[in-house]
Amino acid sequence: MAGIVEIQFKFTKYLLNEKLGMMKTLEKLIEGLEVIGSVNGPDVQVSSVCYDSRRVEKGSLFVCVSGARADGHDFIHDALARGAVAIVARAEMPRGLRTGFVRVHDSRAALASIAANFYDRPASKLQLVGITGTNGKTTTSLLIESILRCAGANPGLLGTIAYRWADKQIAAPMTTPESLDLQALFYRMVQDGVSHVVMEVSSHALALGRIAGCQFKTGVFTNLSQDHLDFHATMEDYFAAKKLLFSSYLSPEVSAAVINMDDEYGGRIMANGACRAARLIPYSLQPGVRASMPIGAEAVFAENVRFSPRGITAKVHTPQGPIEVDSRLLGKLNLYNILAAICAAVSLKIAPDAIQEGISKLWRVDGRLEPVALPDRCGYHVVVDYAHTPDAMEKALSCIREMTPKRLIAVFGCGGDRDRKKRPMMGAVAARQADVVIITSDNPRSEPPEDILDQIEAGVKRAGLPLLTPSGLASASKGYLRRTDRRKAIELALEIARPGDMIFIGGKGHETYQIIGASRHPFDDRLVVRDYFEK
Repeated sequence: MAGIVEIQFKFTKYLLNEKLGMMKTLEKLIEGLEVIGSVNGPDVQVSSVCYDSRRVEKGSLFVCVSGARADGHDFIHDALARGAVAIVARAEMPRGLRTGFVRVHDSRAALASIAANFYDRPASKLQLVGITGTNGKTTTSLLIESILRCAGANPGLLGTIAYRWADKQIAAPMTTPESLDLQALFYRMVQDGVSHVVMEVSSHALALGRIAGCQFKTGVFTNLSQDHLDFHATMEDYFAAKKLLFSSYLSPEVSAAVINMDDEYGGRIMANGACRAARLIPYSLQPGVRASMPIGAEAVFAENVRFSPRGITAKVHTPQGPIEVDSRLLGKLNLYNILAAICAAVSLKIAPDAIQEGISKLWRVDGRLEPVALPDRCGYHVVVDYAHTPDAMEKALSCIREMTPKRLIAVFGCGGDRDRKKRPMMGAVAARQADVVIITSDNPRSEPPEDILDQIEAGVKRAGLPLLTPSGLASASKGYLRRTDRRKAIELALEIARPGDMIFIGGKGHETYQIIGASRHPFDDRLVVRDYFEK
């Protein structure tokens, strides 16, 4: 995890790089907090807020946040040595402390409130569109961003691939930033004239209160399937976190909820009263959907749908009239993402022509069913995808299966130090959907790669796919093989592919690194493919 911690450190340093010249009293910063007790004066002047003691400087307020691997309460003396003038913590005040000290029930929740107060509540000056779900968040957010640009808005984007706005872009250390970093980003966006912020809202962010204090103009639910059960104890806990976007962060007066009603969990959000929005805009690809729409809902659905290797065409019916979709994105799962984006645009009252133009202008998404350019002589195709859950891989493989005249070759692995239960499930999905499966490493992190491959292989075997010898792989119509080295696994797939085949490289998508142990190494599936042909 050292590499990720370092990226987070650099990101926080970037946000704090330019001195804002802001000073707030401790009393002003804790306004609205449920305080157990405070000492040493509310008039203490605070020049910055930090939750990482390494970023503390003279005049800082240090908020002690407990994480998975470290507890900020253990770094109080380090923060004081660096110049902290006040501390917020859930623990009792250390003996002999002479600086300002505030005790709260929940220091993580306090951080979100303090951050909003420090930056003058910038979220209230922006129209926020939040997208949550297991799959489709990134593509949906990019589609909405493209539509907003075509409508003449000045959007910001926060998500898995990057944080960007105006002429700025920075690598994303996590899908949804910590509350202090989020408010700092909002503040910078307001200064740069941003009108809307389209953001992926992860279940971690919802469970940990990173978006506390934010009210969303539109909340979008894409789907839910097994993921992150290393963090959430059960699927119900995972779902409960996702529901929070609709029960706690939407306004019953002005917000809209966009829900995939074809997803079981989307139906539950609409049915159980968890949604507080003023408007409900469900979307569906199921025939006859209008008859089952909830009373008062504004239906968005598609007809005349056609999928091909060049993309998607469809006629989409909306409350604002029909929209002709002509997209270079691939497959049914991307049509769902397009419908979600259209619904969000409808909620923002964007004209149909701008919606249509915005969809057509987004012709590719990094690492999401992304075709890799190959020499014409090959006769086969390569697609790179971020799918790292059983459901995501099932949908991705099913999508490209329809476009594959010959064999579908799947190369994939599973991340280490993450949900182990999904590994055999993903093996079974690959065995059912693909003809040839090459099991390999993803980001093994601290786990032995061979152990991860063993668990994937168990699912492949249960699905009945036979083990192949290296010599028999090129001519085989069905079977699997293991290659621990990811580069060699990809190269093997390229070696055995024949005209008409499709190679699916799954799990890492847009990532440009591989985490082995505690270190990050440069690695990009797309570059591995290109390097192979350059050799």
